[in-house]
Amino acid sequence: MKTLISFVLLLLGNTCLNAQTQPDRSYSWVEGIPVTQAKNVYLLTLMEETQAVNELLKSDQVLEDIAEIKKNELAESLVNCGKDGTCYPLTLLFTKEEVEKIAKRLHDLTTQNPILSKLIKDHIAPSGMYQIQEENDPAAWIANAWRQDANTLNHIITVYAKGEKPNYPKIDSLGMNVPSSNYTANIQALNELVYLKTQHSKLFFSTTLTYAMDALEMAGMDRAGDFEPMHLTVNQLAYNRAKSIDWDDFDYPLILIPGAGTDNYLDSISAGGILRCKLAFQAFQDGMAPFIIVSGGNVHPYKVQHNEAIEMKKYLLKLGAPESAILIDPHARHTTTNMRNTARIMFRYGFPIDRPSITVTTPAQSNYIYSEVLQTRSIKELGYSTYRNGKRLSATIAEFYPLSSSLQIDADEPLDP
Repeated sequence: MKTLISFVLLLLGNTCLNAQTQPDRSYSWVEGIPVTQAKNVYLLTLMEETQAVNELLKSDQVLEDIAEIKKNELAESLVNCGKDGTCYPLTLLFTKEEVEKIAKRLHDLTTQNPILSKLIKDHIAPSGMYQIQEENDPAAWIANAWRQDANTLNHIITVYAKGEKPNYPKIDSLGMNVPSSNYTANIQALNELVYLKTQHSKLFFSTTLTYAMDALEMAGMDRAGDFEPMHLTVNQLAYNRAKSIDWDDFDYPLILIPGAGTDNYLDSISAGGILRCKLAFQAFQDGMAPFIIVSGGNVHPYKVQHNEAIEMKKYLLKLGAPESAILIDPHARHTTTNMRNTARIMFRYGFPIDRPSITVTTPAQSNYIYSEVLQTRSIKELGYSTYRNGKRLSATIAEFYPLSSSLQIDADEPLDP
């Protein structure tokens, strides 16, 4: 079903979303929220941070009973698991039965109480983060969004507490030998910590949510919140400059340079990264676009400390590009998310998205981006297409149109959801 919906989104260019529920370019996240958490489970973060919703959920007996069950199961793990490290995370997972019981209760509460419907109207719909879960009925939509967030929490715990393989084990794995005495000691301590933090909580998801976020941090995999909010930090100069740009003065709004990881821990930027920057800087000097975005996270090799986007920005500055012309996406881990995150930034920063921008990169990667292979991979891995192709201009330059479907959360990539 997910794949079918994704193909419909691709074919219709997102026109299947009605006018009331299309993502809103002026939408702003709730201030003061934990960013890594919000990027992964925005619905639960809103439920936690919106006082009226928080109180409603805590006062519901069905949901409060589930909260007590999860807290009791966590306490029992500290008594029963002993030296079996993989035992500790199991009770924190939501079972299929629990997920559906909660979905039904949230559906019923939404039909009874306008507070939850308002959450859809004011946040879920305009954010664009749950487009695949969309339903005309707010109660069904909120139940679907809950199912996604529950699956996200289960995935994080399965990978970063239980130690199972992520989608890309060579770059995103837990980094501890499972089982081992060191792993067991750490995971037992994690259970102790979360027990102390959540024993008085009444929200049905608090214990599991806290456990998932602490597991990510323990593993050093909580980078989704790095540099945020970027329009007020690393992207502030370019973000402010974009407000005064006359876009008609340029052929394209933006030049995208996809990231390229290094082959060792010594180099801060790869040979591929240098060449891509040089190619893009030439296009910038030729006046093709007023902005360059560099996209790439801390990816290759495993747990590398250098960030691809940061290092490429440094190199562009060295070449002579003004900082006010450079945007960074420091989170992308694959070519799929180079394209997706760029679309997100363009959408949220007010860049034109009804006309093409361009990718500038090495010929092999340019061919890959322009091919159906990457589109197919995007639909398979993300659940949707993030862009559509325009014209090919040369061996290294091709047009692309960003799609607002890119705002949808990816439920099983917590480092860059």
